[in-house]
Amino acid sequence: MLDLNKAKKEQFKYLGISAKIADSIIRLRQKHKITNFSQLRDITGLSISNFEQIKRKTVLQGDNSLHILNVTIQDTFVYSDRPFKLNIEYFNGSKQPVALVAARVTWAGEPFSIEQEIKDSHKGTVSIEFESEQTLPVGHSEFSIRLHRSDGAEANFQKSVYVLPSNPLSLSLSPAGATVTGTWSARGTHQASSDTYLTEIDVIIANGSTVTVAMNRRTEWKFWDGGIGGSLVESGTFDWNVNVNVPINGTWQGRIAFTSPRGSGIYNKYNNKEDMTIEIIMTAKDDRRVSGSITCRVMLAYGVNIIKVGNFDSREGLDLYSAVDITRQIYEKRDITFRGVLRWIIDDTRAGGFRILDSETEFRDLLRSWSVPNDYIDVYVCQDFNWSTFNGYAGDIPGPASKGGDKDGVAVDKTGYSDGSGVKHLNIDILSKLIGHEVGHYLGLPHVTDSNNLMLSDTSIRGPDLTYDQYRLMLPHGYLVVG
Repeated sequence: MLDLNKAKKEQFKYLGISAKIADSIIRLRQKHKITNFSQLRDITGLSISNFEQIKRKTVLQGDNSLHILNVTIQDTFVYSDRPFKLNIEYFNGSKQPVALVAARVTWAGEPFSIEQEIKDSHKGTVSIEFESEQTLPVGHSEFSIRLHRSDGAEANFQKSVYVLPSNPLSLSLSPAGATVTGTWSARGTHQASSDTYLTEIDVIIANGSTVTVAMNRRTEWKFWDGGIGGSLVESGTFDWNVNVNVPINGTWQGRIAFTSPRGSGIYNKYNNKEDMTIEIIMTAKDDRRVSGSITCRVMLAYGVNIIKVGNFDSREGLDLYSAVDITRQIYEKRDITFRGVLRWIIDDTRAGGFRILDSETEFRDLLRSWSVPNDYIDVYVCQDFNWSTFNGYAGDIPGPASKGGDKDGVAVDKTGYSDGSGVKHLNIDILSKLIGHEVGHYLGLPHVTDSNNLMLSDTSIRGPDLTYDQYRLMLPHGYLVVG
């Protein structure tokens, strides 16, 4: 970090600014000390990018802030399944010591964190070691680095890395296209205009050696039912339209799109809501074969009618649809989204005793008395539940895929409260999971004992998770369609 009031003209080259701009800064500080970066805005010819560069890499007199200047990999690259080290360079403008460094790692698996104390905080550098149990597989990883000073100051830095193969050649697949929400799977998207399914994937070949690897253009592809080696759905070959050369300690990336018409094996699997595995196989010119695979599945969807039973204040209405949006996000993590959200209200003058549900009998009467004639799940949001310990109830497990009778919907307590100013709110966190929980029952899910699962019966500790087995259990419901 340069001291903006003391740096010499030649040192300004480090900032990537011209000699003319450097002269203007020197003239400005000769008139008076630069105490605020805004004083630089009047310098003729100073671009926004130059200004941002100066702010990032210089300090002013009396600046006691904490900055991470750079994060580098000690041996230049990170290799799969090998320990590695990150070096952090920082500036501390205070006499208070930097006490802790932490790194949160986001990769293909569950994120994890490493923390360590800093013993010599005046060096301006610290290293984080990733030992054998913290190594990473081939693929993208993101490091969120944080420094903590003893007085509470904090600095942050993001570092993206592609982990190279130790073997030293690998091929991996990742989702591509417009719909990648959900689990790490390639998405079969239905193209209504052509009645086909489109599957897009990115192919990444990584080279962890010191020589460029030339690959053959000819590529094999296989769609499997039941994983690689199961039942072969379809297979074939194609040629890339460019030379495939994977650079030294680098990657090559290409994209493949499969169009599957009605009647094809792939179309039928997608249309039946079934999973497949796609395998891509390529061969280097020295005859080394590499392959990668990824699960392929459709994004499923259901619709909800959100029915307010009784009047809601404006803040409550906003909170309700914030909760509904979080419910959508919870299901999208398990490859299910909303077809749509339709809004309805049974106002106070018509809601009568249904505003507050006192018993299952009253709940059943509500379903018989009110219904939206469409193929969406009716979700009644009542003012209160006043029977036993219930704060939500589903018509059946699973609920019917038709309307009429006393089982075609779910009801939830709106979970309202008033703040210190008397403004009415809803508890968005609890309500989002409550709606998701009762809808889960309607789609066929029973209670579970996992405390972080959406289908735990205890509202106070319920989490947002849905398992693959629960996903499979919901598939047959008639309201769950290919999105």
